[in-house]
Amino acid sequence: MKNSRFMIIILIITLLTITLAGCSGNEASETSNEEQLVLKLANASAIGDERHESLLKFAELVDEKSNGTVKIEVYSGGTLGSWRETIEGLEPGIVQIVCESIGTLEAYSPTASIDAYPYLYRDIDHYLKVMNSEIGQGLLDTVSQESGLIIMGPSYRGARVMTTNKKVENADDLKGLKIRVPGIQIYIKTWEYLGASPIPMDTTEIYTGLQQGTVEGQENPVLYSYGNAFYDVCDYLILSNHVFSTDVFIFDEDYFNSLPKDVQKILEEAAIEAGDYRTQLVIEREQETIEKFKEKGVEVIEPDIESFKAKLTDFSKEFPNLTELVEKIQSYE
Repeated sequence: MKNSRFMIIILIITLLTITLAGCSGNEASETSNEEQLVLKLANASAIGDERHESLLKFAELVDEKSNGTVKIEVYSGGTLGSWRETIEGLEPGIVQIVCESIGTLEAYSPTASIDAYPYLYRDIDHYLKVMNSEIGQGLLDTVSQESGLIIMGPSYRGARVMTTNKKVENADDLKGLKIRVPGIQIYIKTWEYLGASPIPMDTTEIYTGLQQGTVEGQENPVLYSYGNAFYDVCDYLILSNHVFSTDVFIFDEDYFNSLPKDVQKILEEAAIEAGDYRTQLVIEREQETIEKFKEKGVEVIEPDIESFKAKLTDFSKEFPNLTELVEKIQSYE
């Protein structure tokens, strides 16, 4: 009996030891999970396009730089809402990061409109020189200060072109053209000056709008236009190259400043690297994407750009607050 009682006591001690060890393991796991910071990143463009690729790169870089303590969850294809809805969702913390063009911040910063100013840059080389200069950094800083948002990691979106169901060879051909534009004032004014009939429409509605004839054309970077299969619903690709636009990573200022300094640094470094990665992707793919449009049976047209510029001669009077910056950028060598 004594031996039996002794064996029972040993068994109870063993079971208690295993149980306590298990509890300790669970506590360690929970602590590890609590220490991992998870940020939701919203993207309204298509899954698989070059912006989406760069956001996955950003998530990978953040993971590496933080040794897995900061995780970026990428939600592309507008799964968390339109660009406007997700930017509005930054302050209440519905999302922590949005990747969008500087121009989408027009409602928060009057200077942000410069991103959509027509024929601001001579070509891609001029654009890159400006954005990599003090002027470019000053633009980012000014928009951040005015908007109460933190923006970083600029990337080239590609020159904006048109896809249409009407042949456009010069500005006169734009007369009355129903063209989808973002709901941003400077875009609307641009196409009014050019003689078209701009129709603001969310990105998720463009394909259907073209398919049903609600609009006869749309304007976006060539890679975006191809990625959203506008070749299925448009006969022409018009290389107007009217805007060289910049995407940025956008954070609510209070939220970003609440993060530990080392996490802020990681996010900033990763954003710059991912932005540079995206810029190179776009530059490499623009011309080959134009060729893909041709393969889809779309006629590619190089319009008379000077006729477009001629109709925009007095455009600066619409946005007098941008005049000084426009002149500084256009004269930059």
